[in-house]
Amino acid sequence: MGALISLLAVACGIGSLVCFVIVIIKMFQHGDTAPAIASLVLLLCGIGGLVAFVFGWMKAGVYGIQNIMMIWTGCLLGAIVLNVLAYAMQQS
Repeated sequence: MGALISLLAVACGIGSLVCFVIVIIKMFQHGDTAPAIASLVLLLCGIGGLVAFVFGWMKAGVYGIQNIMMIWTGCLLGAIVLNVLAYAMQQS
């Protein structure tokens, strides 16, 4: 059961990565190169995803990516919950 939960958490992580890439592409398409490059560079520090996530929600209406941002939010929340659940199952 723990392996299945971990596999679902990985699927959420992959979905999150796909949404991140889509948001970065939309940033470049709309001429917002500075936040796109900052997100990519800061990804090495671990906060680039957060920058892209916040900027994506701020510009979701302009970019027309409300659905992508909702999916990304769901993937992030799902990954957090599933990882916590998998960790709790390993400890018992």
